[in-house]
Parts: sequence; C-alpha cells; structure tokens
Amino acid sequence: MHFDWGASQFLSKQVMVGLVGYVYKELGCDSGSGDRVGCFQSQVVGVGPQIGFLFPVGDMQGYLNLKAYGEFAAESRPAGWNTWVTFSISPPAPGAPPTTKPIVRKY
Repeated sequence: MHFDWGASQFLSKQVMVGLVGYVYKELGCDSGSGDRVGCFQSQVVGVGPQIGFLFPVGDMQGYLNLKAYGEFAAESRPAGWNTWVTFSISPPAPGAPPTTKPIVRKY
C-alpha cells in the first residue's frame, strides 16, 4: 500500500511551496524462488517540504519541482532523507477569456 499527499500554496504565478508526504506499508509477504527468510514486510512514513517553479519553454510551459522527505517509523528498510527532482514540459495553461465591452444603448 502506498499513499501520497501534498498541500501547497502559490506565492506568485510562478513559485509554489508546501508540504508533501507518503506512507508505504507492504501488506503481503515476499515470495518466489529467492525467498530465504520467510515473511518479510516493510513500512516507512516520509514527510517534508517541496518547492516548485513554472517557467516558459518556447511556446510550452516548464515545471521544476524539488521534494525532500524525512523518513521515520521504518521497519525492515532504511530510514533517513531522500530527495526527488521532477521536471516536466506541457502546453501552457489556457489564458483568461477575452473581455468584451458591454453594449451601450442610447435611446
């Protein structure tokens, strides 16, 4: 079982900061020809900060995200810190619809 969560706030149109986390718990036992120790179940919880940046890439939109997780409540796996960097390019978000002038009628 793996559950990810995140909560963030944009500080401007290009920069966001927030918190992220995950819970990992192995529900079943390991099996197969390499299983020499019997049932082996691991778990870990990670929580930490994130920061993200939006920027133009030609006529597309780039996004760079940095997340750092401090891991705890670990069983049968190492605990510590891990960091993730994500980079993606996508079409830009649609702009605001054009505003139209109100119709003025004079009678």
